[in-house]
Amino acid sequence: MASSAASQAARLCASACRRPCRAPRPPPPRAAQLVPRRTFSACVARSARAKVGGGTDEDEADALRPLDLKGMNRAFAERATPEGLRQLDELAKENGFNTIDDFLTSTLRDTQAWASEDRALEEQLIKDDKGDKPVKSSFWYDEEDPETNTEEHDEFDEDDITSMAHGKLEEVREMRHYARLAVWEMPLLAKFAKPFEPPTEGQVLRWRYTTYMGEAHPAERKVVVQFAPDDLKLTPVQTSKLKKLAGPRYNPETEFVKMSCESYEHQAQNKAYLQNLVSDLIAAAKDPTDTFEDVPLDLRHHRVKPKPRFPREWRMTEQRRLELETQRKTAALADLQREEQGLLVDGQKVIDGFLMQRLVEDQEKQKAAELVPAARGRTTTHSSSSSSRR
Repeated sequence: MASSAASQAARLCASACRRPCRAPRPPPPRAAQLVPRRTFSACVARSARAKVGGGTDEDEADALRPLDLKGMNRAFAERATPEGLRQLDELAKENGFNTIDDFLTSTLRDTQAWASEDRALEEQLIKDDKGDKPVKSSFWYDEEDPETNTEEHDEFDEDDITSMAHGKLEEVREMRHYARLAVWEMPLLAKFAKPFEPPTEGQVLRWRYTTYMGEAHPAERKVVVQFAPDDLKLTPVQTSKLKKLAGPRYNPETEFVKMSCESYEHQAQNKAYLQNLVSDLIAAAKDPTDTFEDVPLDLRHHRVKPKPRFPREWRMTEQRRLELETQRKTAALADLQREEQGLLVDGQKVIDGFLMQRLVEDQEKQKAAELVPAARGRTTTHSSSSSSRR
């Protein structure tokens, strides 16, 4: 009620500011001095005393200042107090109205001098308070969202870059932003650097977190913990029981127990859950009620994949190197002896001989193909001559 009363009071003040403009004025000496009347939103009208001639330059400047309706409404709402609005309501009740809103509405509507400009002013204020009505025929209208912005975009007037160019410009801005961070802010992090300290014997838990450098991601809340049961300073029976309780989370090759949690929204919550889980495992392993000695350690969940290794016999040693050099020298001497005796086969000569043989065979086939048509022609001529003799 307080906000509505403040809005009505602001409208009343605005209309009061407009009323001196409609006060009776003396006729101007010349017709050229007539100033056409404009709407309230276009420019402000001059005060009555400025027209009469009794005002100064400062008064005329004040009269020419634009009237900020929203500013007046906001200023009146800030200055209005619940006590003052309550007194206004009491005054309205004395005049036969329920609230000050009813009194202002009745007064403004019943006034004879209520001009069209004042009505337009009130309608504009009401429109600013309520906002534009959504256009149901618009493409952007959504029935589920009552505050849908259905204002249609203006047509492209060749006075702006394309959407793809805007995206490229935004990419350049982002790259320059990170470049500035790398040049000016990241060197400042050097003062927070701490020397590396290896974990102590009491720090047996290894934590792993996931971060996306400030970007929100669902996988960022995941926390992973690893620990070796042999580092917990337990007895052999308790260590064996802990491995059996870990189940498939125990890796016999690395001898580590690995667990993760991402059930909660924040990393701290997931880490606290894993800490409690590890504490419960250790407490259960230390429980002497049942040591699980009669239960074998089940390792069926872990499949050992054979890893091929380089044969030991193939490793290059000094002895192996000497043997290879001796074999190469022996083979070279044998090749020289065969070459001297003519027993060494030259692969290039064999290939060249085979190609020459193929070439000769092709030439002979071509000559035979040329002789066959000639022989047929002679046979045909001989038969025709014999038939003519007959």
